[in-house]
Amino acid sequence: MGDQFRCGWRGERRNDGSVRNGSCLTTGSTSDRGQAHVLGLVLLIGAVTAASVGILVFGSAGLHTQQTTIETEYAEQSMLEFAHSTTTVATNRGPSDVSLGPFDHGHVEMRSDTGRVNVTYTNDSGETEVLYDEQLGALLYSNDDTEIAYQGGGVWRSDGTGSTMVSAPGIEYREGTLTFPIVHLAGDRVGGTTVDGTVRRTAAPKRIDLDDRWNSDRGSVAVRIDIESEYCGAWERELEETITGSVIERCEEGEAQRVRIRLINPAGHSRAFDSAVIGETVTAGFDESTGARPIDGDVNAGTIDEWMVNGTVSDENYDYPSADEEIDNALEACDEFETIDEDVTEPGVHCVDEIDGSHDFDTSNGDIDVVVRDSFDLSSGTSNLDVEGDNDLTIYADTDLEVGGNTEIGNESDPAGTRLVFSSEATVQMVRGTPEIRALIYAPDSTVDIGGTPTIVGTVVGEEVEIDDVAVEIRHDGSLEQLDLIPGAGPPVRYAEFTASDLELDD
Repeated sequence: MGDQFRCGWRGERRNDGSVRNGSCLTTGSTSDRGQAHVLGLVLLIGAVTAASVGILVFGSAGLHTQQTTIETEYAEQSMLEFAHSTTTVATNRGPSDVSLGPFDHGHVEMRSDTGRVNVTYTNDSGETEVLYDEQLGALLYSNDDTEIAYQGGGVWRSDGTGSTMVSAPGIEYREGTLTFPIVHLAGDRVGGTTVDGTVRRTAAPKRIDLDDRWNSDRGSVAVRIDIESEYCGAWERELEETITGSVIERCEEGEAQRVRIRLINPAGHSRAFDSAVIGETVTAGFDESTGARPIDGDVNAGTIDEWMVNGTVSDENYDYPSADEEIDNALEACDEFETIDEDVTEPGVHCVDEIDGSHDFDTSNGDIDVVVRDSFDLSSGTSNLDVEGDNDLTIYADTDLEVGGNTEIGNESDPAGTRLVFSSEATVQMVRGTPEIRALIYAPDSTVDIGGTPTIVGTVVGEEVEIDDVAVEIRHDGSLEQLDLIPGAGPPVRYAEFTASDLELDD
């Protein structure tokens, strides 16, 4: 028989064994009541113990996470200070003492055989020369899945699923001038939870001079740089942001963990836009008896009736590079295609399915590039592409262009600031009306068919240029003579300085 609730220690015992104490009543034997007390005490102790263990376990986990986070932040700051020291050593020759740690959760190690930079030069004949090919090395702090590493002059962070840049590696590109420092770091006795050592040069910095090569080679000259790294994604984003348009092979496209960029010498790659019309063949849909001279300016063409030209005719071999690679790369780089705004002021790349209406482009804040995938139709005659600002508008079209009516394209005061670039899949047609175009029309693998009564101020480049009507007027503008347009080759670099420094860390 089990006890019921016990009211007190004293009371009157009845004949049935129960005890009366005030208004409360308990029943059962004395031994049963003693066992109940022991069981309650055991349960109480168990509950307290379980709660204490839970607090200890979960509290320890939270404390460990907090300590790891604090240590990782400290390691990141230490690696930034280390990067500053290496820059000082590479620049000022003298050694520098460095310290990282001590660390309770993570550790530091030197990996001299990781990462790589390869710099290759290609001249007009296709001959290549390796200018630099060495390991980068890396000093890294590791804590579970987190890595913070110094490599190639920069600091990088990885969490096992991707990488980010913490500090830039010192690459600079501005107005055609490139500075590219390369830092190779080595060390044999570095590792553990604490690093106290010295960074020093092991050799004088090596300067990779491109000026002499670029000045002697006047053809298609280029420099290709391959960077192999565990932090490839972060390297790729840094190169894209610093040297826009340079990436020709992404980390996931070629060899694993390698990003490839290309730089060009505009003196070697670009072609002169010093003529009103440039083409393999230039033909007219009428004869000399009309007295019409639709081309006002010089012409560079393999085949042309010279009576069409009010200027000088020459044949300097039609050799204008295709825009297909540039347009293909631009299309692949587009994450999504959107409807273009009526007013476009934001610099950078805009990916659109079509252009079929009026738009105002203001390049005051920087160059604007528009990639058109499906339709470029201005044949209604009511669609204008007005351009203002000191920078450039370039439209890359993988589709035909039709122009008609009173359409206006470009900047009246700066025809060189508007470039219409077409792939080999496209044709350019002036179908009717009196459109005015102030721009470079660049369709080197395509047909440019000009009818109606248009006025084109700038330069027309086409494999075949057909002029159908006597009222066509194509007038060259001198601003295009200094135009740098290098489709598919990468950003122009007039001056480049590569400096390779070999550093060693002794612990």
